[in-house]
Amino acid sequence: MARARGGCASEGSAASNEPDTAQSASAANTLAATSTSSENGDTETSAAGGPSKDSFSYHAVELAPTDALPYFDRELELQPGLRSRVDALIAEEQASMSPISSTSSRLPPVYELFSTRPDLRTELERVASGQPSTHTLDTHRYTLPSPTSGEAASLSDWQAAVDSAHAQLGHMDVRMKNIELLKKYGSNAWRLSNFQQEQNIRLLSEQLDLVKAETSEINRLRQKNHLEAGGKLATLNKRWTELISRGLQLEVANITTSQEVDMLKSKKRKLETELSLLE
Repeated sequence: MARARGGCASEGSAASNEPDTAQSASAANTLAATSTSSENGDTETSAAGGPSKDSFSYHAVELAPTDALPYFDRELELQPGLRSRVDALIAEEQASMSPISSTSSRLPPVYELFSTRPDLRTELERVASGQPSTHTLDTHRYTLPSPTSGEAASLSDWQAAVDSAHAQLGHMDVRMKNIELLKKYGSNAWRLSNFQQEQNIRLLSEQLDLVKAETSEINRLRQKNHLEAGGKLATLNKRWTELISRGLQLEVANITTSQEVDMLKSKKRKLETELSLLE
């Protein structure tokens, strides 16, 4: 069949160069129906709440709140040597932490490949272990041997050879019919298959573009929020510094004024003493 399909491309002059309009329309309708049915199937499955085969989901992990603003904080870039000190502190903290076991709830569950297909799992284990395959192509069925003992062979041996010849003739007849069918319908079927694949690629590309656009929008909003929060923090930090500076200035002024008041009081007492002596 593979060789016949390959040869059909060169012998497809009997088929038209353009795909049949009716078949193209039916392919488009089939693709739309498939997409609709898949969406409906997903909705029904989610509504029913039944788990799908080989489903994989993460456990919810509660993350500690953070006050980092990576789009605004640039101390690691502006202050030399700060990154190395931070890396050293992180390495020291990691060294003091106990390793996470494979059964920890913080890790996602172990995903088992081909959990519903033991035959594929066995084949995967065989390939992983490097063992040779036991399934080889049987070429004996494609040969037409005669009995090894020739004319002196028994009737059962000749009957087996005749049965093999009949089977080979039947296989050849089926192959010839398949070649004729490919010559007649193969070109349009191949074009329709390509059309369906192109439609699938187009739909997936549109979904990918939507996801990329959503990701870019999320990152843009995140950067905007970080910059706004950073600007507010910088303004509040500047205001706090000014208030602290004013408080220090007031404290210094109070101390200076208190000293001046003490000096004036001392001078007043001295003058009162001198005045009392003069009287």
